[in-house]
Amino acid sequence: MNKSTNNNFSNINIHASAPGKLTLFGEHFVVYGNSAILAAINKRISVTLSPNKSNSINIKFGRRKLAARFSEIKSSKLIPRSQAFLYPVLNSIASAKEELSGLSGLDVLIESQIPHGEGLGSSAAVCVAIVGALQSLVHKEGKANIFEAASQTERLIHKNSSGADCYASTYGGVLLFGPNFGNKQISIKGKLQFLVCMTGIKHKTQNLVSKVKRMKDKNPSKFSELAERANDICFKAKSAMITGDVYSLGNLLTENHKLLQKLQISHPRLEEYIEICMNSGALGCKLTGAGGGGAVIALLPNQNNSDTLLRIQNKIPNSMLAELDYKGVHLDQSLNSEKKF
Repeated sequence: MNKSTNNNFSNINIHASAPGKLTLFGEHFVVYGNSAILAAINKRISVTLSPNKSNSINIKFGRRKLAARFSEIKSSKLIPRSQAFLYPVLNSIASAKEELSGLSGLDVLIESQIPHGEGLGSSAAVCVAIVGALQSLVHKEGKANIFEAASQTERLIHKNSSGADCYASTYGGVLLFGPNFGNKQISIKGKLQFLVCMTGIKHKTQNLVSKVKRMKDKNPSKFSELAERANDICFKAKSAMITGDVYSLGNLLTENHKLLQKLQISHPRLEEYIEICMNSGALGCKLTGAGGGGAVIALLPNQNNSDTLLRIQNKIPNSMLAELDYKGVHLDQSLNSEKKF
């Protein structure tokens, strides 16, 4: 960020929101040089910044609250272990502190439509939204700046993050990500609608990544075969999206899940939900994200899908409809915020 010395923060309220994401293809294999496809979805995390005169930073996220002296925001040691998920928020504020001359304190209200810990990109969305709000507060524009700063912040949570989640959350749309060629947007023909079914089973991404690595080290030839197939599926899926072939796309989702089963990162609850979705008329289904719990995504037919939706939701009530988000991070500045801390 560039230092600003003439800020006037009185009566200014900043609102920013950023979308979550689905990993459609390529999870785990992307760690070893494969491509992956991510899609931003119309479920968002919102951040509202309201300057105060209390010389404190007050953060509220659902029932969780955290307060710290504005002049002391520089160390994760200030944050109780139970509130460690808020460290990237405070770190972002600390990084912007030099530009916040004239600001004595800040209220930060975070609201989420994205279930936490289900592999839907909530961490990246928080980082993108808080960075976007802070950059708007100091009149710094540009999604490129938001993406760069948010990616650095997300690495406080996931040390080996590729930045793909933050890219999807910043720019929106469907992203083809590859370590060798970076990020490319995919132009989608038609409409894609997913039902996201949450298991409520939490997992540690790093543990699952380590499990896959052990499998790779133990049987490199088998892993190489699976990785080659996963990459082939990814590029076939890209073609299906461009042409609007949702039936082929559904089959590829299911085929991708079978590869993840062979990595042994599924879970009985995930398999139960996938069976329900497929028997109810979904075009394709797979786990999304690290596995071991989290969520299942089911691609719904574009026409007459109400019966499919009803059958699934009757058996899996903890589910939500998700469509693609093309807006990415959204910023708004106002003189009177309706949000109350």
